[in-house]
Amino acid sequence: MSVAEWLRDRLTGEGIPDTTPVAERPQWMRDGMRAMEIFGYDDLRVVGSPGYQDILWSIIGRDVATPVSRDVHALLVAEHGNPQDRNAVAVWLGGQRVGRLATDDAGRLRRGLIRLQRQHRRAVALPGHVGGDRDGLGVYLNYDAAAFGVRQRT
Repeated sequence: MSVAEWLRDRLTGEGIPDTTPVAERPQWMRDGMRAMEIFGYDDLRVVGSPGYQDILWSIIGRDVATPVSRDVHALLVAEHGNPQDRNAVAVWLGGQRVGRLATDDAGRLRRGLIRLQRQHRRAVALPGHVGGDRDGLGVYLNYDAAAFGVRQRT
């Protein structure tokens, strides 16, 4: 283990870093990884899904009947070095990036996301669903605003 890896593990806990370079699958995201689900009733929409339609259809299956509504658990990953949004939070399903949180949501939730990862030494997963039809799929998540230390938007 390099000094940088040792330091990152000490700062973020058990090999779960709080950030990753943009569009790169985090090294800690692998089969069998453990995540902590934050269940709640507050809605959170994932943006950028049009650019990930092929990935979403590969996860759902191209031969399913439409309209589609499939329950999922998505990982939130705070991105490091995103040139468009320094508070960017990516959304991953099945080990693949499928979008991101809207800029205002990412700005509100990022600090709480990093705190939860450090506190529980696990990745953070949210329940939700992939829904839509042949014209396009979207990812819709649920979370507990209080767990992230924020108030629900009105």
